[in-house]
Amino acid sequence: METRNRILREAARLFALKGFHDTKVDALIQAAEVTSGAFFHHFRSKDDLAFAVIDHHMKERSRTLDQIEKDLPEPDDGDPLELVFRRLDAAREMIVRRRNRKGGCLIGNLSTTLSDTHPEFRRRLGECFDEMAAEFQLPLAETVVHRGLTDKVDAWEIARYIVSVIEGAIMLSRTQRDIGLVQQQIMRLKDDILHTFQAREVMS
Repeated sequence: METRNRILREAARLFALKGFHDTKVDALIQAAEVTSGAFFHHFRSKDDLAFAVIDHHMKERSRTLDQIEKDLPEPDDGDPLELVFRRLDAAREMIVRRRNRKGGCLIGNLSTTLSDTHPEFRRRLGECFDEMAAEFQLPLAETVVHRGLTDKVDAWEIARYIVSVIEGAIMLSRTQRDIGLVQQQIMRLKDDILHTFQAREVMS
């Protein structure tokens, strides 16, 4: 398992840094300091490895967010929207902690390079974004019910909007070399979500 995990870690680093197509199997083997026999014992091909990297990344991402969230203050007013904001705070903290990691968002990078040419990867990467959105959907749905807006607010639409803002903020902060942009965009995102609910409440 240690050998397999080392290959996964190095593959994730190289995929994020160089992209899937420009990362060669020989370079992966060298970076992980394993033999070709050990590599192909764990993974049938580079594609097989990439799917495993995606699955591993998503599990580690969720575990990291859960751990960060545990250390954040508990919401005290009973409003489920605060759970959405708490998860956003955890996402912001995770991104800040990773600001010196080269390569940006692995899922975002792979989506850019593989979605147009590899249907199986496109489907799996689409599932990843849906998994990210699902983290916000439940508390958003609870907020909709809590505020009596069942017919006026689509929780899933907002959840996907949240993911698109986070992913865009990551790319923007990378190009501008300014991690503060992530924090600014998440603050604006919170305001936007709050105003959406408040506006729908006024209309109702």
